[in-house]
Amino acid sequence: MIRRSVFTLILSLGIAVTAAAETSERTNDLALGELSTTSAEEIPKRLITKSYTFTEAQFRAPAVPNNVVELALNEVGSGSAAEMRKRIFNIPIMVLGAIFRREAIERLPASISQQRITSGKLLRRAEKIIQPVLQLDNRDERVELFLYQSKTPRAALWMGCVLILSDSLVALLYGSDLMGIVAHELAHSYFMDEMAAAQKTNDERGMKVIELKCDAVAMLLLKLLGSDPIYHIRGVKMIVNRNPNNSFSGVPYLQSSGELRTHPSVVERAVFAQRFVKLLT
Repeated sequence: MIRRSVFTLILSLGIAVTAAAETSERTNDLALGELSTTSAEEIPKRLITKSYTFTEAQFRAPAVPNNVVELALNEVGSGSAAEMRKRIFNIPIMVLGAIFRREAIERLPASISQQRITSGKLLRRAEKIIQPVLQLDNRDERVELFLYQSKTPRAALWMGCVLILSDSLVALLYGSDLMGIVAHELAHSYFMDEMAAAQKTNDERGMKVIELKCDAVAMLLLKLLGSDPIYHIRGVKMIVNRNPNNSFSGVPYLQSSGELRTHPSVVERAVFAQRFVKLLT
């Protein structure tokens, strides 16, 4: 009974995350138009110069943080990459065994489960790219890769143990970009309780802060793997450019209680990335 209750809880979280990722309306045309012609290295700089009306001063920490960028930075803290790794990786996460993984796969939506890719060059490429991330996160052989056919670039951690990647995503992104996106999805395991509480109360700001903290974990892992942390934001930009209605862009999705924005905007994510990278002393 205990195992079944835990599985039911994880299933409910997985369904909520999938709903947020699959249902969206429209994106911020201003941010996308500007980002579409900007290189990865220029993104943070361009986002706080003359192209936009806000400045770095607006994102300095007030006595009581009142925007998602400041809230996320305040919760992440600062220090060396090694110190941050120790602080984050000490957060307990639920590790599920092979039986749970099989059951999780059986419960995937038919639109995904029936399109699985089980062989080929693209699958081998995905396995090779994500392996260092799984190893560094101490989850190799604990998370199963599920590659499937879809025209929409998409990544998600299903029920805490199945990493879902669409073939269009793997084909679209460069190695370090894909590692960053995968690391972001895995990072959700560290904040499952926070996300469950935010979803229960439709706390948009809380959900956005969690997404930024997952960005922080992704950038930290890239740095620890010897890659430029900003590649994660480049990956986000490429996904949004290919599919403006993706949740990565910060577009809303509809719930029974009305429209919710569960992800920060591209602008907020880029500003957060610039600020966070500076904290990695």
